[in-house]
Amino acid sequence: MAIGQSPGEPVRAFYEARGNAPFWLSEDGRATDASRELLAWAGEAAAHALPARRYGVGALATRLAERGQRAPSEAAAIEAALTRLYLTYARDLSSGIVVPTEVSDEIDVEPTRPLPAALLQDLEGASDIAAYLASLRPADPAYDGLLGLHREMQAIEAAGGWGATVDPGPTLRAGDRDDRVAQLRARLTALGDLQPRGDTTPDSARLAANQITTDAGPADGSAQFAGIIDPRFFDEELDLALRHFQARHGLNTDGVAGPATIGAVNTTAAERAAQIAVNLERLRWFEMARDRRTVFINIADYSMKMIENGEVRFETRTVVGKASKHRTPEFNDELEYLVVNPIWNVPYSIASKEILPLLKENPDYLTENNMELTGSDVPASEIDWSTVTRRSFPGRLRQLPGPDNALGFVKFLFPNRHSIYMHDTPSRKLFARDRRDFSHGCVRLEKPYDFAHLLLSLQPEVSDPVEKFDRLREKEGEQWIRLADPIPVYLTYRTAWTAGDGTIQFRADVYGRDRAVSQAMARAGAASDG
Repeated sequence: MAIGQSPGEPVRAFYEARGNAPFWLSEDGRATDASRELLAWAGEAAAHALPARRYGVGALATRLAERGQRAPSEAAAIEAALTRLYLTYARDLSSGIVVPTEVSDEIDVEPTRPLPAALLQDLEGASDIAAYLASLRPADPAYDGLLGLHREMQAIEAAGGWGATVDPGPTLRAGDRDDRVAQLRARLTALGDLQPRGDTTPDSARLAANQITTDAGPADGSAQFAGIIDPRFFDEELDLALRHFQARHGLNTDGVAGPATIGAVNTTAAERAAQIAVNLERLRWFEMARDRRTVFINIADYSMKMIENGEVRFETRTVVGKASKHRTPEFNDELEYLVVNPIWNVPYSIASKEILPLLKENPDYLTENNMELTGSDVPASEIDWSTVTRRSFPGRLRQLPGPDNALGFVKFLFPNRHSIYMHDTPSRKLFARDRRDFSHGCVRLEKPYDFAHLLLSLQPEVSDPVEKFDRLREKEGEQWIRLADPIPVYLTYRTAWTAGDGTIQFRADVYGRDRAVSQAMARAGAASDG
């Protein structure tokens, strides 16, 4: 059986090499084990949050199940459709359904798309079709974790979700008694952060008499009401449960149910399923190098980790770009330099937009902030800053090394076209916030000196990294260290994952990128499978 007209040169070459013999069908046009394995594999598209209708699995399965003799032309059409299914689904599953750079210019990620010729060659050489097809999914263990989580969220939504949400209202905290506390208690129980109690519906008369004040019973210490609680009372157990919930949602674990916490508590299972679908797509775009030391910056989590052999060797909180106008981009590069006592070359946009108004108010601003003007024919002290406009801003500004330098005492460079790097900062208070998007795009580290010590310890010539770093700080001017082994750096935006201890983690979509990727997936056909 010849397949007739093929959809492209790689397919034509594939079948010509087979003497135009079919691969998926038998010579008389019947289904084979290979075609059944293909349909079973692609039939799992919805489980991967990929649009099943895009691949036409159901229609093909129906055509293959039809009894009777097939005309050669019909058999050839089915064979060609199966090959197109294989090539399309293999590409989508292994590298994503959308083009990241078309979603946003802030997502500078280019997935490695499998070439049709290579896919067909590997298919021809596979001794076990089922095992080969299964190998085309992302190998990152995080992907499997999200698949299970996606199924769980869909099942919860199908069963009715997590119940009633918490009504809007004032902040709730330990010691409060309110109907909304009961709502919060019920919601956290449904979410799994609070264990169900044996009796959460105490006698209404006793509640009305206000005899129950804590989980342990009435204030007089009698055991009469032990184990019976007032669900409207914000007790210690609820406080601990709320802190657990906050920890796995990247919120400050203060046990206070304010707007951000209540918003996260009220998120539906359907919304979480959609969030997980977007994160599955992100994992399809690229895989981290697991056989190398890597630096992993999760913008949405405000965190940075250095990972070795699958284990976290170092981690720290971060501050990232402002959501309003300085969002940190997503991209991959290599960490190459450590710079002690850095000079901050002030970007023109910051100099003209933010520093110029300060100079108009205070002509001594540069001197007071250890800054100097370069590239100007006129010294800064002789410029009438009140007459300077953004367009006429003279020269460039730079801030010399010192305790008030915006980059602190160390920066970490992975040269890239976005001019993004990691650095120290004198603004330490911001690390105590749960939402930490305050920078102009670069990534500030809460523990930059510890990270510098770790990097120096990896240098073959350094025996005492702490002493080495201190000596570099004592020197005047910038001190550059080129790393003996550059380290891959991944700036990502992960908002859903399962932690190593099994804890389900979610983060807020502070940049709106989940929404943008979800919309792009919908345009590619994923909306109907939601």
